[in-house]
Amino acid sequence: MQEKITCPKCGFEQQEDTECLRCGIVFAKFDPHRHIPVFRSSSTEKHLGHSESAEFLDTVDRWIYRTGKYVVIGIMALFFFYMVIKRSSWCFLDYVNLPFHEFGHLFFNPFGETLQFMGGTISQLMWPFILIVYFIRRKEALSASFCLFWFGENFLNISKYIADARSMRLPLVGGGIHDWNFLLGKWHALRYDHTIANVVFVLGVVLMIGSMTWAFFAKPKGDNE
Repeated sequence: MQEKITCPKCGFEQQEDTECLRCGIVFAKFDPHRHIPVFRSSSTEKHLGHSESAEFLDTVDRWIYRTGKYVVIGIMALFFFYMVIKRSSWCFLDYVNLPFHEFGHLFFNPFGETLQFMGGTISQLMWPFILIVYFIRRKEALSASFCLFWFGENFLNISKYIADARSMRLPLVGGGIHDWNFLLGKWHALRYDHTIANVVFVLGVVLMIGSMTWAFFAKPKGDNE
């Protein structure tokens, strides 16, 4: 009875011969140091399959994040162009700010006349600031940077209101008293309305530029952990 041999490369057992019937190597020419057979169990192959799937999904998530990131930066840049470069008198975000402004007057009404008039401005800045802190705590830099942009844009909106303190040409919701005419008049600073408005405007521009820079360097949440 002819002896059986095991192929040193693939492990196939066969009758003695000069070459392997499965992988085709010539036994006499085979160098075991250059060809080290690797045997994988079904569990190992399954694990490798899961790893490859996870790696693929991670790559997809990163591309989605990058796409969303540059879309957000593009939106921020568009608003910045219209509000800072073009100096548009009104912007979509001003309509977003308006309900928060009016809510502030109602919320601070019990705390005295001065705080009631300041309440609109305080509320405009308070809500985006709360969201900035919230997203920073969650390590979501891109969301936090967009809220910082919104925070800065509010300064631009407020600067227009301050600059109108003496002329009072801006239409007021429901009529009533002009917030900054009352406040600056009470503080004997009405003649400085344009100077104060310019300072507030510049502060808003700095915050908006900072937010876009932050967004550009923002990384996915997992990379920050």
